[in-house]
Amino acid sequence: MQGLHFNRWLLSPAYHPTSKNARTLGHPNKHHSQLLSFFNSFSNTNLSNTCFTGTTTTTPYSHCFYDHLLKSCSSLEAIKQIHSLLSTTGFIGVNPHLGAQVIIKYSKFGDCGSARFLFELIKGCNSFLWNTMIRGYVNAGQCQQTLELYSLMRRTSITPNNYTFPFVLKACALKLLIMEGKSVHVDAIRNGFELDMYVEAALADMYAKCGEIDDGRRVFDGMQRRDLVSWTAMITGYEQADRGVESLALFQQMQQEGLVADSVTVVSVASAVGQLGDVLRARSVHANVIRNGFLEDIIVANSIVAMYAKCSDVKAARAVFDGMITRDGITWNSMLSGYSQNGCATESLLLLDQMRFSGVRPNPVTALIVISACAYLGSLHLGRKVHTFIISSKVEIDTMLSNAIIDMYAKCGDLDTAIRVFDNSIASERNVSSWNVMISGYGMHGHGKEALELFSRMQAEGVEPNHITFTCLLSACSHAGLIDEGRKCFDYMRTKLFMKPLVKHYACMVDLLGRAGLLKEACELIAEMQSEPNDGVWGALLGACRIHGNADLGEFVAQNLFHLEPEHTGYYVLMSNIYAVSNKWHEVEKLRRVMKSRGLKKPAAFSVIEFGKEVHGFHTAEQSHPQSMEVNRKVQSLATEIKMVGYMPDISCVLHDVEEEEKEHILNWHSEKLAVAFGIMKIDPGIPIQVTKNLRVCSDCHSAFKFISYVHKRKIIVRDANRFHHFQDGFCSCKDYW
Repeated sequence: MQGLHFNRWLLSPAYHPTSKNARTLGHPNKHHSQLLSFFNSFSNTNLSNTCFTGTTTTTPYSHCFYDHLLKSCSSLEAIKQIHSLLSTTGFIGVNPHLGAQVIIKYSKFGDCGSARFLFELIKGCNSFLWNTMIRGYVNAGQCQQTLELYSLMRRTSITPNNYTFPFVLKACALKLLIMEGKSVHVDAIRNGFELDMYVEAALADMYAKCGEIDDGRRVFDGMQRRDLVSWTAMITGYEQADRGVESLALFQQMQQEGLVADSVTVVSVASAVGQLGDVLRARSVHANVIRNGFLEDIIVANSIVAMYAKCSDVKAARAVFDGMITRDGITWNSMLSGYSQNGCATESLLLLDQMRFSGVRPNPVTALIVISACAYLGSLHLGRKVHTFIISSKVEIDTMLSNAIIDMYAKCGDLDTAIRVFDNSIASERNVSSWNVMISGYGMHGHGKEALELFSRMQAEGVEPNHITFTCLLSACSHAGLIDEGRKCFDYMRTKLFMKPLVKHYACMVDLLGRAGLLKEACELIAEMQSEPNDGVWGALLGACRIHGNADLGEFVAQNLFHLEPEHTGYYVLMSNIYAVSNKWHEVEKLRRVMKSRGLKKPAAFSVIEFGKEVHGFHTAEQSHPQSMEVNRKVQSLATEIKMVGYMPDISCVLHDVEEEEKEHILNWHSEKLAVAFGIMKIDPGIPIQVTKNLRVCSDCHSAFKFISYVHKRKIIVRDANRFHHFQDGFCSCKDYW
């Protein structure tokens, strides 16, 4: 009966020698010689008894022979030939195991269409073959087809079993389909498999990967038997949910139960340690990796490099990197990212040169890292160089990289190029981040109205704003002094778009109101907050107190900040400045003693300027620069020149209790003045002088630069800790509002 069934199948139109399927799967006549050659590659196989006559093949070989043949198959063409032979011999019609092997092989080689075609011919009511096809789909990454076949299986009344559910749950996990996963969970319970070890492990993994880590933990805690795969799934789930403490606690519990971590577990543990920034634990993990011989695994070594970088131990990360015999693109990117994350942007760019010479091709992630490093440095020269390198290396510029390039140009002071890159990008490929980056760029350069116009254009093109959009908008309004517009944006977000303002939005509004001197309104807004104000909110208000010299309110705000961030040097310095401006030198001295007792130091002012391919740095009262004598003379000369056209030194910027004459002398040696003087000396008159300072530019330097731009007819661009100032013809782009 089975033979008769097989003959009808063989003679059906689907397998007719001239049919499309015969050409796809391979007709026996066509491949006899190829099969003989293929089979002869098996040294222990005697083919002398095999006879091929016309379209009929007879063979004495057993199922074991074909099973071995299938397991040894290493190409799609070979599996098609074996499939053809099995079809003519009839084995595939009577042996579900061989049919399953063919289905799996087709799926492995990416031909799920042929796998499904064979499955439809032989599936019957055998759950084994259904499970095989489901497995083939999910292993090929075709998750939607997996779920559709599972749904068909249920409608066909084929009962799923403990082999079915793990593969279906894997498909849900891969595509983060939590609702479908929960439905499969219900099916597993209905069919009595909720306590099966493999089903439970798959459920825990599915919930963890879909972000429902607590549900996954409940399943995990209920398991009677937990293998290493289950433990690793939960440890990884916590790590991916940014819950590093729980991830490491679970890892410790796993060790206490006698399980030894494998390389997969170690990668997740290293990432969790990196999240916590715990360098002592990082060294412990590193030692464990060395002891177990995992460091030879490039994936593990990459994770150790990334772990040390996130723990701010760049030297240890580089030591592991240098010790790796084999490196891939991820290795280089991890080290590049480590440098950039830890403020070592120069080292990141030097490493890029080494990467190029090593022959490893940079990818969009590499480009993203180094472009971000250029943005951090504020180096327009390097930024342009890297952008050119990206184009010449034919790195694919996707939306994320395009956004980073726009951001880099904006942060390096070249807003015109940032606008040009944005406008030249394909409109359909812009996402909300593209618009946010450009709005932020306008804001940091003080172009608040342009930022608002771009927001209107964004809405007209149907792009939905998000929380970051409004952070950028409110910041732009703050830098430009657009009080009413800022209030309208804040109100629009709440009442029209029904977005609940986050703490960062309140911080922007407090900054906006505070800069404008509306301290009472800013305090009232803080009182309205449903959540506790953080250091960002109080810090914005303290900054406003400094601008407007309100020492009483400043003291109240500072106490909140010292409680929230007792180790943040900047807040002590800010309050000290408020006292100094109010001539409360006794209070200044008290704060300085507190800082000293806590080991806190005021950050030194530092300014950099590019000249050609070199970057020159200046500290306040710089004496170590090779041309410091000439620069000092130029500063004094500039001070004399600008006094003749109305400049008056603002001695309130000197936060030391010294004589007024000494205060004026101190003002001359501010780092940004030294950098600008160097620029006047060295940079051609037609080229803007661009300076980057690590702290806020003081009001005296701000005034001096307006006069210098007028007297010398030079454009001066200063990027400080808050924003850009463009000085030209005696005016600043900030309109003296910063």
